[in-house]
Amino acid sequence: MVIAKFIREHFNGISRSIMYEELPDVDRILKLCTDIFLVREMGDHDLEEQLFSKLIFLYRSPETMIKWTREAQPPPQQSVDQ
Repeated sequence: MVIAKFIREHFNGISRSIMYEELPDVDRILKLCTDIFLVREMGDHDLEEQLFSKLIFLYRSPETMIKWTREAQPPPQQSVDQ
């Protein structure tokens, strides 16, 4: 029972956190957080509120979060006919 309890506590809440830990490319979200910090330092509270509401929307919408964190696709290469 002790081992089962230990295993259960170890994996408790993993289904809620795995979505955020396994995102492929979080650069856009990091940039949004940095922008919020910079706007706060400048004192533009209206813009800070707009950016923060966008961040909250991302965390509440898994579908949008997945779209925002997709890995960048390389542009298609064009063949050169000579």
